[in-house]
Amino acid sequence: MKRQIGQLWRKYRESRYVRPIILFLLFFVVAGVAATLIESSRNSEEFGSILDGIWWSIITFSTTGYGDAVPITVAGRILAILTIFLGIGAMSLLSGALASFLVERNTRARSGLMEFKGLRDHLIICGWREDMKEILQDILRASADLDADHLVIVSNVEAEKVEALQNEDELHGLKFVRGDYYSETGLQRANVRQARKVVIIADALESSAVSEVDSKTVMAVLTAKNLARDVYVTAEILDRKYESYLKHVQCDEILFSRDFARQMLASSSATNGLSHVVQELLGQGESRSRLQTFDIPPAFVNGPYGEFRKSLTSNGNNRLLLGVLVNTGSPNAMKMEALRAAQKTSDVSQLITNMQKVKGLEVNQPVLLPDDDYQIQRHSLAIVLERD
Repeated sequence: MKRQIGQLWRKYRESRYVRPIILFLLFFVVAGVAATLIESSRNSEEFGSILDGIWWSIITFSTTGYGDAVPITVAGRILAILTIFLGIGAMSLLSGALASFLVERNTRARSGLMEFKGLRDHLIICGWREDMKEILQDILRASADLDADHLVIVSNVEAEKVEALQNEDELHGLKFVRGDYYSETGLQRANVRQARKVVIIADALESSAVSEVDSKTVMAVLTAKNLARDVYVTAEILDRKYESYLKHVQCDEILFSRDFARQMLASSSATNGLSHVVQELLGQGESRSRLQTFDIPPAFVNGPYGEFRKSLTSNGNNRLLLGVLVNTGSPNAMKMEALRAAQKTSDVSQLITNMQKVKGLEVNQPVLLPDDDYQIQRHSLAIVLERD
């Protein structure tokens, strides 16, 4: 506690605004006490106490001049003149300092040099692509509770390109941190510890070599997880051989954009219209139906899938159940919970089996159209096709 107080004091002592504020406060007190001592003998109604004097010094210093307290002695009037002139000079300095602060802040924001320590529940997008405008617009359309004020781009892209995005009506509040998205400094300035999610794009801005792009993605995931262990991280990679590295650094969700495009091309050669179906499910078309996940009510957890399916159907809502997504949430929390459960046995062979299951635990595993007797596990989400 003592060290924290010391750090706080050093922080404020080093600030360029603390010393002028302390000087102003001292001046108000000194001028108020002096005015009270000078005027109290002949003007006790208006300067009856030190608080009255301090009130007068503040009003006079700010050149407001309510006229509720007026010195009548020569010394008091001289003090009033000095206070007025000091107030005029101080107000000019304060106005200049405020204008300079605002200009500097705006310049730092446009250059991507700001820190967003007060931001909470935001989405951090690491990296840059030329179709970033469309990516951000799709993100906002897919997340109804997210707005541009809670989007932060971390990249070494030129500030002018981000400004062009910020000029769009939908993206007016977009925030920008200029720097390496795989460095601690960049992610800390974006306040990764309080973010809801981190999305890492396969960024070919500085190099188009697949190995370099994917290596930076792995570094970004590792850095994000080191800074905020429980933050949800989605990463896009180009080469599948880097998948094992991402799993090793506990990446929550891995996107294989090239594989997806290739599979769509292969499917379209064997099945008519499948790519259009996938686009509709992802919300890219005009359809009112969307593929979504939502929390399963606690009453159905550890129960049969069939009961949950019948309950969802009998409610008459606009949801079609497709399956469940298992092992969702924080991988560390799930593994610790599974580890504690695995240790609740005295059978050594069973304990080893349980420990191997914990080690092989993988997050976000879809189970589509399971049998009705399938038991719904904890940390599962329902996969549904939902109509608006």
